[in-house]
Amino acid sequence: MGLANAIEQRGFFWWFNEPTRPANSKQSSIPGLLTVTQTGQVTLDVDGALAEDREHADWSRPRSFGSSRIVGLLDTPGDYVLLEGVERTDFSLAGEDSPKKQSFSAKTCTRRGFPFPDDYEQHGFIELRIDMKGLEEWLNLDSIVIETDYGYEDGERRTVTYTDHKIGFPIPGGTIAIESLITGGNFFFYGHDRPVKDVTFEQFFYICYRPNEPSGLSHLQYVFSKIEEFMALMLGSYFRFERPTFIRKEEPFDGLMTVYSHGPAPTSEPPNRYQIWLQFADIREHFGNLFAEWLAGSELYGAGFYLYVAALRNPHVYTEDRLFTLATGIEALHRRCFDSENSTHAIHEKSTVAEILNLFSEGDPKRKWLAKKLAHAHEPSLENRLLESLGEIPVKFGKSQLEKFVKLCAARRNDISHRGGPNGDMDYDAFHQEAFRLAEALACLFHVLLFHKIGMPLDVINKLMTKSIVAERLIKPALAEVGLEIASEKT
Repeated sequence: MGLANAIEQRGFFWWFNEPTRPANSKQSSIPGLLTVTQTGQVTLDVDGALAEDREHADWSRPRSFGSSRIVGLLDTPGDYVLLEGVERTDFSLAGEDSPKKQSFSAKTCTRRGFPFPDDYEQHGFIELRIDMKGLEEWLNLDSIVIETDYGYEDGERRTVTYTDHKIGFPIPGGTIAIESLITGGNFFFYGHDRPVKDVTFEQFFYICYRPNEPSGLSHLQYVFSKIEEFMALMLGSYFRFERPTFIRKEEPFDGLMTVYSHGPAPTSEPPNRYQIWLQFADIREHFGNLFAEWLAGSELYGAGFYLYVAALRNPHVYTEDRLFTLATGIEALHRRCFDSENSTHAIHEKSTVAEILNLFSEGDPKRKWLAKKLAHAHEPSLENRLLESLGEIPVKFGKSQLEKFVKLCAARRNDISHRGGPNGDMDYDAFHQEAFRLAEALACLFHVLLFHKIGMPLDVINKLMTKSIVAERLIKPALAEVGLEIASEKT
């Protein structure tokens, strides 16, 4: 069964701030059906002509309306939408006898509970709010408590208490917080304590990011993607949040809105509690610093960070693809973290290359050919890059175990890159099984390496790798399959 659409509602639609068009206001609007799928595909089918008959009617040419926007009032009271990046998609013919129906697509749909001001633009946002539905067990911050007083004179008296959490952390450029909201009771009637016969309490949790200065929508969408990636690292699997709420500074009240654009649907099931790498309780006091380091590291290390996230985001890929992505990601991380150009090894290799080239005269074509071939001879091999990078993980393995492991990883990655598969000494089944084992172990080590890079405390990493449920169910078995055994913790 497919997922229900995020929006599938009728309403009235008109052009936003375009007084020269016939449909330019609520009074001259055209009825239609707006559909937004869970993956953010936006379509509008109107029972009339929003565009002029011949406007973008030529199917062979681009049918975009540029900066023009369509606004609509949906059939739920007070719900307005704004469509941007509008393109005409119907194939109706212009003419008096043609049916007056038109269809459009849009790149984004912004929904809010009141009209859009005339000067509305996608900037001036002061908060990003992400619903943590599905991660309540990870947080473990439920706070509604019911206590019974059996000594009350008229019978048993029950008292409800709760905590609205506001666990905030300053980060460069703003703050990030874990917050909760309790609904139910007489919250909208301040000071009203009249007894009632029916009360329901429910607690909701959010990740809130507030920039120091009002920001554009694109900035908050970028931060949202980084929060989602960071949470994937903590969980050990990629959890896609519901569409976030963006809060914009307006008068007299701040505007809350949801923006739909093309992207994957939200995750429908919470993560398996026995496969979660780190709980919120494990990192609570470090949450802000860890996210700040992830945000900075994503820009500093680039592919060294996001290639691992890509492997988490797309777990159902070919084994060769997964091993290639993981090894290449660590290689990219090494290039950003280590000064290979000026290492002792590189200087020695460059000197050797220069001595060899000096055996030929300056004008000798062979010297030019050889110089091109040896231009990168001083760079570390993939094997050395993997070894030096994974050597930073704060645990020790048995003698020479890590060296043997990275040698195999490099060999198989190079087989995939240069031969497209196994060499002549190995059949495909054996190659595939070995690549699978290597990828499983390399994923665990890459994951822990990224924890180390963002400043995860050593005691948290050591406990994760040696004493946690994930260690027993995933990490240790995966490492054992490739001959790696944790010998001791580094201090």
